Amino acid sequence: MDSYSHDSGTYTGKGGVEIFFQKWVVRKARAVLILVHGIGEHSGRYGNLLKSLSGKNISVFALDHRGHGRSEGKRGHVDSFMDYIYDLKLFTEFVKEENRGLPVILYGHSMGGVIASRYATTYPDDLSMLVLSSPGFTPAMKIPDWKKSLGAFMSTRIPAFSTSTGINANLISHDSGYVKSYLSDPLNHNKASARFFVEFSRATGEALAGAPYFRKPLLVFHGRDDQIVDYKGAEQFYKNASSSVKKLFLYEGLYHETINESPAEAEKVLSDVTGWIVSHIGSLSAVKQQVISAVKKSAAKKGRAKKTAVKKASAKKSAVKKVAAKKPAVKKAAVKKPAVKKGSTKKSAVKRVSVKKAVVKKAASKKTVKKIKK
Repeated sequence: MDSYSHDSGTYTGKGGVEIFFQKWVVRKARAVLILVHGIGEHSGRYGNLLKSLSGKNISVFALDHRGHGRSEGKRGHVDSFMDYIYDLKLFTEFVKEENRGLPVILYGHSMGGVIASRYATTYPDDLSMLVLSSPGFTPAMKIPDWKKSLGAFMSTRIPAFSTSTGINANLISHDSGYVKSYLSDPLNHNKASARFFVEFSRATGEALAGAPYFRKPLLVFHGRDDQIVDYKGAEQFYKNASSSVKKLFLYEGLYHETINESPAEAEKVLSDVTGWIVSHIGSLSAVKQQVISAVKKSAAKKGRAKKTAVKKASAKKSAVKKVAAKKPAVKKAAVKKPAVKKGSTKKSAVKRVSVKKAVVKKAASKKTVKKIKK
């Protein structure tokens, strides 16, 4: 895989658990794919997918779930299924930060398909496309009711109590060489805790119920002969999804890990899957650019509206100031005139009364003089 630059590291997930991740980066990526693996395995088991994507300008990022691979945590145990979602949320934010502006393709296999679909309906804006490989919505193995009841009881009393997953490795692929490599891989395990069984059962129901709320491009593929997970669950999710762009591939005679089947069969599956992904990357980029453009236009429109509002407010303030400046002059004139008029009138009235009194006095004096003369 000469086109990739490989690196790995860890980050802190929910509750302080150290989560291992690795990445295969290309120089001129036009999209980024986040790989979400299944139960009992790890991120290093997808060599066939990486080879098929090689040369197609798609960078790949993958994490090991808590309790899996190189990540911390008790093997096969989780306190809440949402812990997987929160760990993936932190990882996705990191991936998006490193690949700004690129479409994000979320790829989930088996249990990883349940995680990916739950994530997609919880954080739809974080991805541009969802790819589900043999998603574990409906286990093919029927679990007796007594075992379900026991699991629920143990989940509350001894939640970390673990037993075997019951998965038969011979049913993951028809390729015996691949099955041997799976069994000899020290990072794989077949454990699951009582709490995990209860949480996983709840999560599968929630994932299927959330299908109608998913509207992004969707690709689902599954083997019809899968004896670990029934393909009808994948078919149901596909039919109920509200995506206007979606595709379902069902392969006759194939087991659970379709991309790891016999070479000829695996090549056919990988050709279909990577071909569909690549053919839709252009539209994803176009949609992404349309969204970015719409956001920029909206921001510019708000900016212009804000400036206009500020100008109007300034004009209004100026008008108020002008009116305020005119008012004092009017008040002074109004005060001055009434004061003068009232004062003058009052004084004139007083003078008239005084004159009148003087006249009366003079008249009285004349009468008195006349009386004396007589």
